[in-house]
Amino acid sequence: MCTVVEMIGSWCITLMTVGVLTSGRYLHAADGARILAMMPIAAKSHWNVVDSVLQTLVARGHHVTAITPFPKKSQVANYTEVDVSRLMPSGVSVPWDKVMGECSEHNNLPFLSGRHKDMCRALYEYDEFWRVIETNKYDLFITELLASSCDAYVSYYLKIPQIVIVTSHVHTWYHHTFGSHMNPAHISTYHAPFAVPKHFIERMKNTYDYLFSHIVFKLVDRESTVIGRKYFGSDAPDADTLMKNSSLVFINGHFTVDLAKPLLPNFVNIGGIHLVQPKPLPKDIEQYINDSPNGVIFFTLGSVIQLETSPTYLQKTFVEALAEIPQRVLWKYDVPNIKNLPNNVKIGKWFPQRDILEHKNVKLFISHGGMSGIYEAIDSGIPVLGIPLFFDQSHNIANIVHWGAGIMLDHKTLTKDIFVNAIKEMITNYDKYKLKAMELSRRFKDRQNTPKEEVIYWTEYVIKHKGAHHLKTAALKLSWYQYFLIDILITIVLIALVSLSGIILLLKVIKNLVCNLSKPKKE
Repeated sequence: MCTVVEMIGSWCITLMTVGVLTSGRYLHAADGARILAMMPIAAKSHWNVVDSVLQTLVARGHHVTAITPFPKKSQVANYTEVDVSRLMPSGVSVPWDKVMGECSEHNNLPFLSGRHKDMCRALYEYDEFWRVIETNKYDLFITELLASSCDAYVSYYLKIPQIVIVTSHVHTWYHHTFGSHMNPAHISTYHAPFAVPKHFIERMKNTYDYLFSHIVFKLVDRESTVIGRKYFGSDAPDADTLMKNSSLVFINGHFTVDLAKPLLPNFVNIGGIHLVQPKPLPKDIEQYINDSPNGVIFFTLGSVIQLETSPTYLQKTFVEALAEIPQRVLWKYDVPNIKNLPNNVKIGKWFPQRDILEHKNVKLFISHGGMSGIYEAIDSGIPVLGIPLFFDQSHNIANIVHWGAGIMLDHKTLTKDIFVNAIKEMITNYDKYKLKAMELSRRFKDRQNTPKEEVIYWTEYVIKHKGAHHLKTAALKLSWYQYFLIDILITIVLIALVSLSGIILLLKVIKNLVCNLSKPKKE
C-alpha cells in the first residue's frame, strides 16, 4: 500500500506533468506563426517603430511578410517583403510650404486619412497584394493605426486577429473606436501643446479638439467602408465595426513620459522599442565633439521637411543665433552649403543621432519633437529645446517641458534673440535641466519588461487565445448614447418630471379639499 507521503508525491508529479504539458502547449502554440504586416504611409519615423516590432517577432522565430515602402538592402531570414514604394508618395524631404499646408492643425487629420485611403485603394488594385494574401495562410495581421480603418478589411477577409501599432501616443480620434474615451478635463489630446490642461482656457481648447477630432474622423473615414465593400464584398461590415474588432493596440508611448492614463488591458506601451545599442562614433565626429571645450549641441528638425525650403527669416534666425553661442553645433541640413555658416557649426545631410546623443560632451538636443528622437534624448538623459512643426510634436515637447527637462519655442514667432536666450538659459542652468532629464531617463528605463519582451508576449498571447477578445471592454457593445448614459439621464429626468408633476397635482388636490372644507356651509 502507498503511504500518504507517496500518494502526495505521486499527485505532485502528476500535477507537474500536466502543468508542463499544458504550459508547453501554450508556449509553442504561437511558435513560427505566419504574420502579415502592412505599412499605410511612407513616413520613415513611423516605419522605424513598425519595423522594430516586426524584426522583434522575426528574431523570435515568427515568419513575417511585410507590405512596405521601405524595402531592406539585404535579405533577412523569415522576413519577406512586398515593395510598394512606387504606390505611395514619399514622406521624406518634402518642401516646407507643402508640409505646413497639408499638416496644419485643422487639416492634418483629413490629410492623413486621405493618404491612408489612397494607400488602401492602390494596394487593393495591386495584383501582387492579392497573390500574397491568397497563396499564403496567416495567423495574424499587423498594421499601423493612423487615420483610416480601410486596412481592417484585410484581417476580415483572412479571418485572422488584428493588432494595430500607434507610432506615437494614442490618436484622439480613435478613442471612441476602442471604447477608451479619455476625459479632456485632465488628459491632453493628440494636438494639445500642453501635457496637462491646467486652467479653464486650456480645458476649453482641449475639449474642443477632443470633439473636433472625433467629428472630423467620423466624416472623413466614411469612405473607408465604401473602399472596403468595393474590394471585399458589398455585404462586408462597415470599417469602424471591423476596427473595433482589433485585438490589441501597441502604443509607442510610456506613462513615465506621456503621463498616466486609464488605458484598457489591450493597450500595451512599447515606447522606445526602436532604440538600439549605441555604436562608436565615426572618427571625425567623435574628434569634433571631444575637441569642443564648451560642449556640443545637436540640432535637427527631422527628415520630413527640406529645411532649405523653410522661410528665409527662419533660416536667417538659426544661422545668426548659432553664431552667438560658444558651443559647437552639429546641424542636420540637407544642402552642403549655407550662406554665412558660423565657424562653430558643422552641417551634414545625415548624422548618427542615437550615437551622438550618448556622448557625454553633448549638452543639448534642439529638436522638432518627433517621437523617435524624443525617446532617444530621454534614454540618453539629454535636455531638449523643442521647436515643434506639425502633428503630435507640440504635445511631445510639452511632455518634456512638463517634466522640467526642456523648453518649447514657437517657430512662427521665433527670432534670433528668442532662440539665443533659450539656448543660453538651458546651457547656463545646465545642471537643473540635466538633473530632470536624468530623472526622466531613469524612470523611463525602469520597467518590468522591455518593449521587445512586451511585443513578444502580447503578440503570442493574441495568437494563442484566438484574438484574445476578452481583453476588450464591454463598452464596444454600447451605442454612444448608452455609453454616455444619455438614455439613463433622460429616464431619470422624465421620472423626476413625472414625480414632480404628480406631487404638484396632489398638492393642488389637497389644496382644493382644504379650501372646500374651510368654506362656511350655507344654511
